[in-house]
Amino acid sequence: MPKLRQIKIISDACCRVPSDPKTGAMHGKGKSACGFAILDAQNNQVIAERAKYLGEMSVPQAEYEGLIFALDTAVEFCRDQIEVWMDSELVIKQMNGDYCIRSQNVKPLFDTVKTLERRFLQPVRYFHHERGSFWARHADKLANEEYSRNQTG
Repeated sequence: MPKLRQIKIISDACCRVPSDPKTGAMHGKGKSACGFAILDAQNNQVIAERAKYLGEMSVPQAEYEGLIFALDTAVEFCRDQIEVWMDSELVIKQMNGDYCIRSQNVKPLFDTVKTLERRFLQPVRYFHHERGSFWARHADKLANEEYSRNQTG
């Protein structure tokens, strides 16, 4: 396949973190998977889809691992203009410099993303979309199907 000039990456992760029985709050780590679709930005046609089981990690770690997986794959299709769309407002705001990174577990993942960005000719652009949008649901479905494939009965 010839390299495209511009692509969109739609990335998501699922992380099943147990909730506290007393408060219902979710914290800690859970079993995780990620999925993404790469679209030709000219016509929004899917040119690649991938998913991967990630194992035990926190929600932000899973989102970053999914982004790393997506950017590492995207270089096969495009080295020019990359847009990343995610429903993780935290990751998008961190990648855009709006939020600082406080977690020592996330900082190395952020640094890995920044290293991967150097593979592309133009700065990678990050956008937030709502969980209910068509492409957000599509990436979520890829992640959840991969998660389900890796669970034992």
